[in-house]
Amino acid sequence: MSFYALERDGYEYLFLDLTKRDVLRRAPRDKDLEFDDVMKFSQSSRPMKDWWPELETTLRANEDIVSPKMPDLSIWSGGAALVLYPRGYRLLGDWLSQFGELLPVKVMNQSDPCWIFNCRAKKDVDPEKSSWEYVDDMPLHIESIGFTDSEDDPVIFKTDFDNCSFLYCGERFKAAVVEMGLEGVSFRGLY
Repeated sequence: MSFYALERDGYEYLFLDLTKRDVLRRAPRDKDLEFDDVMKFSQSSRPMKDWWPELETTLRANEDIVSPKMPDLSIWSGGAALVLYPRGYRLLGDWLSQFGELLPVKVMNQSDPCWIFNCRAKKDVDPEKSSWEYVDDMPLHIESIGFTDSEDDPVIFKTDFDNCSFLYCGERFKAAVVEMGLEGVSFRGLY
């Protein structure tokens, strides 16, 4: 089986104007949340649904795009998370909820919310296919990353190897996105 890194596809798409700092500012004060509970949510894999604040934001376009397109999915800049826009949520929401949690975000001038998919599923890398480049005993960047196929693979996941910074998937997720004609993410093949 092949594995893929999910990446943002296309400069011409709208994106959710929401950062982790925005979430932190609106997080409830009575839940004993620490700074890292929000800022490092991908690494900690802690659930956020029980304290997720009511958020409202806008969709933005890159400033030189005259007619931006609405994506179905996109990568949230906040971490190893997806943004599901209304069509993406309708088609993938139930399936993805098995591998993480869906967190609502109201969007001004839109009837339907967007949903941030906080991926909580993890998979270990194949050490034979994965390596870092080091400079003076400090990791500089990932040279290669790969996974071994397993019966119980989640359809979408993150890995501790890259500090849970990116989302990965196998053939099933990629095939579903392509078959449904969902736009906004691309798939970069891995080792």
